[in-house]
Amino acid sequence: MIIGIGTDIIQKARVKEIFDKYGNKFIDKVLTQKEKIEFKKRDNRKRKIDFLSNNFASKEATSKVLQTGLKNGITLKNIEVLRGENGAPLLSLKGKAQKKALSLGCKNFFITISDTEEHSIAFVVGES
Repeated sequence: MIIGIGTDIIQKARVKEIFDKYGNKFIDKVLTQKEKIEFKKRDNRKRKIDFLSNNFASKEATSKVLQTGLKNGITLKNIEVLRGENGAPLLSLKGKAQKKALSLGCKNFFITISDTEEHSIAFVVGES
């Protein structure tokens, strides 16, 4: 049974602007340790911005599935989005995000991410 759905779209230029202004402070606020490792593997600035934008949209979409948004103690770092060997996104929750998912009866998550030159969009479904 579907517990919740969430989607988010973000302008890459906005993410680039924030990254240019705050640099590692932004990275530290948004990415988990494992995500930082994946981020550093990106071989040029454009691919780094793509990764940041895609992950940010994914985290926002996931927070909508949890029916909280990014508040009530749920942070961007409570939601981790990595890539599998085939490049497919893998979603995992930590801390308060994981507790909220369990309280909703949400055990499985499905995520898809798409992007263009200008935008990143993510769609997440949570089910029991």
